[in-house]
Amino acid sequence: MRCTSSTRSICKSQSVWLGSPTKMYLQFLLALFISRYHMGATESFERPHELALFLDRIGRVHRLNAITIVSSLGSVEPSYLDALHRGLTCNSSNHFYLLPQMTATDKDISHVRFSSLQDEEAIYLVFARDSKDMVVYLHAERARGRRYAKTMFLLRKQESQKDIENFFEFLWKLQFRSALVVVAAKKFYQMDPYPSVRVIRMRRLSTYDPHHIFPPANRRNFRGYTLRMPVQQDVPNTFWYKTLRTNVWELSGLGGILINHLMKHLNVTMDLFSFEVKGSTLLNMAALTDLIVEGKAELSPHLYDSLQANTNVDYSYPTQVARRCFMIPLDNEISRSLYVFLPFSLPLWLCLLVALLVVHFVYVRRLMPDGHFWAILGVPGADPVRYGSRKPGRTFCTFLILGGIFILAQTYSTKLTSSLTVTLTRRPVDSLDELFLLPYRILVLPTDVYAIVGSLGHAEQFSTKFSVTDAESFSEKRISMNPDYIYPISTIRWRFFDLQQRFLRKKRFYFSTICHGSFPYQYQLRVDSHLKDALHQFLLHVQQAGLHDLWLETCYRMAHRMGYLKDFSTLAELEEKLRLRPLALNLLVPAFSLFLCGLLGSGIAFLVEIRHSFGCRQKPPPINRNPRD
Repeated sequence: MRCTSSTRSICKSQSVWLGSPTKMYLQFLLALFISRYHMGATESFERPHELALFLDRIGRVHRLNAITIVSSLGSVEPSYLDALHRGLTCNSSNHFYLLPQMTATDKDISHVRFSSLQDEEAIYLVFARDSKDMVVYLHAERARGRRYAKTMFLLRKQESQKDIENFFEFLWKLQFRSALVVVAAKKFYQMDPYPSVRVIRMRRLSTYDPHHIFPPANRRNFRGYTLRMPVQQDVPNTFWYKTLRTNVWELSGLGGILINHLMKHLNVTMDLFSFEVKGSTLLNMAALTDLIVEGKAELSPHLYDSLQANTNVDYSYPTQVARRCFMIPLDNEISRSLYVFLPFSLPLWLCLLVALLVVHFVYVRRLMPDGHFWAILGVPGADPVRYGSRKPGRTFCTFLILGGIFILAQTYSTKLTSSLTVTLTRRPVDSLDELFLLPYRILVLPTDVYAIVGSLGHAEQFSTKFSVTDAESFSEKRISMNPDYIYPISTIRWRFFDLQQRFLRKKRFYFSTICHGSFPYQYQLRVDSHLKDALHQFLLHVQQAGLHDLWLETCYRMAHRMGYLKDFSTLAELEEKLRLRPLALNLLVPAFSLFLCGLLGSGIAFLVEIRHSFGCRQKPPPINRNPRD
């Protein structure tokens, strides 16, 4: 076909139209070949360039900003590592091109952790000879606080299926939750720990979504994961409770209730067991932390104020930061026989005495000797009142003084009457000097000695006051509020124990202001536990909702029902513990004392009046019997 000038443009456009599908098809085949080449490169990591491409892809998808390579002797060839470094930084378009190649620190290398150098958006490559290589332990120590980050374990030797399963069990105990294991550079494995650890063989790594190659570090649904937890008695934080409806023993207490709600929220099955140490189920924090370190427990449900932290376990956020002070026996009641002197203080009594002397010697004797002031008041022995002309000024002063005396007498009687309706006490002890003067010893545990002396000092004085005992005796005497000792206690425990005496007229103990520090109430967990983030979020919700105050009342009723606590407000406890008789008429004691004081005053006045009567009797004039006079 010949193309004329008129048809040339049409033929040209037709040739372009015919060539466009061919070109597009060739471009599509080329792109498919390149993509298949890149995807096929992730099927094996025998060549370092393939591993570099895989890491570059993962870094872009997850926006990682750090990469750390750890290797042991004989786990990888030096030439392989050199080629891997070149592959990661050979092109400016590589994701890890601008990242620093080395991070220096002035700290001792034995104490350096990756968490102090890198944030959580990092990937770790661990080259090991086999599943039992010590480099895995070394990396676990260095990566504490970052074990949940994306980690690749590249094992050089072939491993059996049983060894791989054991290796994943070991990784789960170390809490490497987002781990990818590569065996002999060809076989890829990951795990699903819920509800139990299950190894997954990844047949074609290139077909996986980059977001799913590494398992997620945190889950919201644990799918019935079984959590074995030890339980020891620590009222009010942890204790056993038998429900009335199901007649089943459950975990209760301020810490136990929170753990119960958290595990229901996460769909976790709790396997609780009573943990005994030397035949005792009382709280032994050292034994509990050892249980976690040995891998026999993941979480301790005991909310405990950690006086000395253990570096081999992790601790949760503090649920509360509580002050530790002293609970002191309240033995400061004032005897009712002294109530007649209490309406006025000692300085006021002295002022009244001085005013009385001034009135008598200045006003009565000098200024108004004929005013008959004491006769108006009715004082026995005073001169009788003679009605006659008086000066208005003297009369006004007399009635002014009489009005003041009347007001003073009414004030005294009002205060005395109000004092008789209550039980008066002295000011509680609020200083160390006053504490050392008390006749009570301080009952403590060995761990309390260092905390108290380290905070308050006065080691010599405290050494004479301390009475060190075991945990069982200490817990029993403090819960029963034995009035023979002073006890160190936190504000949370005091609020709980104080409910035992809330209905008592006379309290057994009071919470002093002498404190030796503030300590956090925390849970104990396995290092980098998979429960830690969920527990922290749940703790924040509980604190915002103010559920601790509500649970405090609930736990008190449960503990009282199970017999862990006593209610001192009953009649039997009043008679036995407080040695009070509910029907005793205590008002008769001060009334009788006041009556005796009145009798004594009346007797003295009567004697003065008789003496004055005999002394003032005038002798008759002598009779002159001389008739001459």
